[in-house]
Amino acid sequence: MGSVQEQEISEGSFTNDRGYKIFCKYWSKHKFNPGSGHKPKALLFIAHGVCEHCLSYTELAELLTEKGFYVFSHDHQGHGQSEGCRIYIADLRHYTADVFKHIDSVKKEYPDLPVFILGHSMGGAITVLSALDKPDYFKGVGLIDPVVTPDPDSAGPIRIFLGKMAARICPGMPVLWMNMRDMSHDKEYCQKLRDDPLNYHGGLKAKTGLSILNAVKEIESKLGSIRWPFLVIHGKQDKLVPPRGSKILYEKASSQDKTLIVMDDCFHQPHKELEPVKTKTLDTILDWFDKHAK
Repeated sequence: MGSVQEQEISEGSFTNDRGYKIFCKYWSKHKFNPGSGHKPKALLFIAHGVCEHCLSYTELAELLTEKGFYVFSHDHQGHGQSEGCRIYIADLRHYTADVFKHIDSVKKEYPDLPVFILGHSMGGAITVLSALDKPDYFKGVGLIDPVVTPDPDSAGPIRIFLGKMAARICPGMPVLWMNMRDMSHDKEYCQKLRDDPLNYHGGLKAKTGLSILNAVKEIESKLGSIRWPFLVIHGKQDKLVPPRGSKILYEKASSQDKTLIVMDDCFHQPHKELEPVKTKTLDTILDWFDKHAK
């Protein structure tokens, strides 16, 4: 992996435990030189959602760097500019292993700084799994429309049975398609999603869908053990990941420091919505992480 001391480089890569090259993005290398004495206040990793890529979070990342955070991310295996079969994963913990490998590499440069994590949609499931596996690793957790519990409308017994059969017989078979119109009320932004070649425009594959389902079932069974500080923002009109799961997370988590905000007039990506929702979402995220980094 490229050293974070190479300030002129904002991109890099590492090879994960399964032999795939993972594309990395660093938004703060030009600001923080470990040898200069100018250090960030905290490290913050962003976990993107299914079918998208880490560069989609550039605007949010740059705003966080202005608050003094060292922000970084990568394209999950099979996504964006990373290697691997497109949008195919046998176990979501392959993603969490990559998250820890990446963060640990940055922590070597800044061993005394607190670490935060922020995840959207499937990235929310990855985020929660990571924090459940190592509850003392992160100082705080941010979630945007996270997938954290099974949706009874899309994960009923019959559909689950058929999904498991498909994952066993034809694991790469597309079983679910996402409509870009359900991402945001901003039609121009939705068109950019359709035109972005780094996004995956096919259907969610059976094995990947099953791995997400298995992950959220585990998360649901462990919600009461959650004690770390967290912020959840969820679109009230989200058709892809209804806010029900975020409400259950908030109600069952044992955390003393927890915040749930359900945004009106908002689909699946509050941080990419029409104004004033977008600015309210971004300001809420910035304020929460800034407060918890002090």
